[in-house]
Amino acid sequence: MILRRSLAIAVKLIVSFGLIGVLVQAVGVGKAFDRLLNADPKWLALASIIALLQVVICTLRWRAVLDGLEAYLRFTTAFKYWYIGAFFNQALPSGAGGDVVRGYLAYKNGMALSAVLSSLFLDRAATVLALVVLVAVMTPFAAADLENSRWFVRVVWMVLLGSLLGLGLVMVFDKTPQSWVKFRIIKALHHLAVDARRVMLHPFTASSLMGWSVLGHINLVLVVYVLFKSVDAEVSLVNCMLLFPPVLLAQVVPISIAGWGVREGAMVAVFALVGVGAEVALAVSILYGLVMILVSLPGALLWLGKDVHVVTKDVERFADTSKQ
Repeated sequence: MILRRSLAIAVKLIVSFGLIGVLVQAVGVGKAFDRLLNADPKWLALASIIALLQVVICTLRWRAVLDGLEAYLRFTTAFKYWYIGAFFNQALPSGAGGDVVRGYLAYKNGMALSAVLSSLFLDRAATVLALVVLVAVMTPFAAADLENSRWFVRVVWMVLLGSLLGLGLVMVFDKTPQSWVKFRIIKALHHLAVDARRVMLHPFTASSLMGWSVLGHINLVLVVYVLFKSVDAEVSLVNCMLLFPPVLLAQVVPISIAGWGVREGAMVAVFALVGVGAEVALAVSILYGLVMILVSLPGALLWLGKDVHVVTKDVERFADTSKQ
């Protein structure tokens, strides 16, 4: 188990550093770092303040799921757990590592394991669905500015359809034969299907969840828009609204360390569609990663307020249990 985890971490490190190295070589070290070093501190400070709002928005999004499941956490408690998870999302090789920590803390607070797992899944699912919906809504307004926009529009609508079908499939998992329930994974899927319907088919809960999810993505788009301003690049807010969500979607793929490398490659590729230079997109992507690390650091202080050694061992056991 330890060897397998070590190999996975090593592969992700290679992917992250390899992709960034290839991009830097292709763009030119001097050009990329000139943009980074000459970034306007005032715009960087504003980007950091906007990024801090993300913790509040994401806490409210998670609480919308929990309320739908009747698994209540006080805002201050949910905020603390989410902030600790945000730190681990940046610090751990897996982008979902923070979810495990957040789930463990909720479980130790007395929440049922099934409710914890359903809340984490539905929180993630709503985030991805909101990303795709946001891109689909913005596409008609910005497609005219894109080079070769036809393929982009087709991909957006295909992904949206796939996301809706996937969520619909999750909601009917409990329609499988009852004889299958003896398998633990099938039983867990039955619980998830029921919880998914409770949350996603309830008008108030679903609208609240999707509203906070969309607002969270818009907030991150504003961070990127301000970072483009910091390097004196003229990129419209509409184009950022259309092109940055696919970057967020790409960095979710668990093949790198906290999305590093994958995010940079996606930024260079998608913003090239509106004529943004590779060195500008690369610089902004690196700045975005650094800003997100910076604003997640208070989560480490919250974590250090606990018995770190004992809690870390418990988190590992919780992660193993939740996979079963």
